[in-house]
Amino acid sequence: MNDENGSKDSGVGPAAFVGLYMQTLRARMAPAEYKTLATAVNEFCRLIPRGGNGSFEIDDTEFTPGIHRELMTVITMLATGRADHHYIDMPGPNGTFGGAMVQADIANDPEQLAAVRTKLNTWWAQREAEDATLDGIARASGLGPRR
Repeated sequence: MNDENGSKDSGVGPAAFVGLYMQTLRARMAPAEYKTLATAVNEFCRLIPRGGNGSFEIDDTEFTPGIHRELMTVITMLATGRADHHYIDMPGPNGTFGGAMVQADIANDPEQLAAVRTKLNTWWAQREAEDATLDGIARASGLGPRR
């Protein structure tokens, strides 16, 4: 992390850095939006000790694309200790909502962004195929789909 982004040299670690960022969001966002974001951040942080495995429920009607972007920013700040990554809209292969946090140099390079998009779409297609296979196995076993 460098001085422009919450430096370790300045004694500001990722958790304190995120805390400061969350305070700016609290001042900037509508109270209901901030509450939704804070709930998502807290739930995500609850999953970290388990290696990030698990899930949590959140009302989709309240979880807007803007809140999703801020959640991705906070998660990236926690993971990297930096604030210079950029959120890029990257819809899934079927047009589903999606995005990626990328380094500034990638965000400004159309060729690198295209490579990231291709990699994500390939991963997504593989995951959908695996999910379909597993759902087929579950149905054949009398268990029903996993969803």
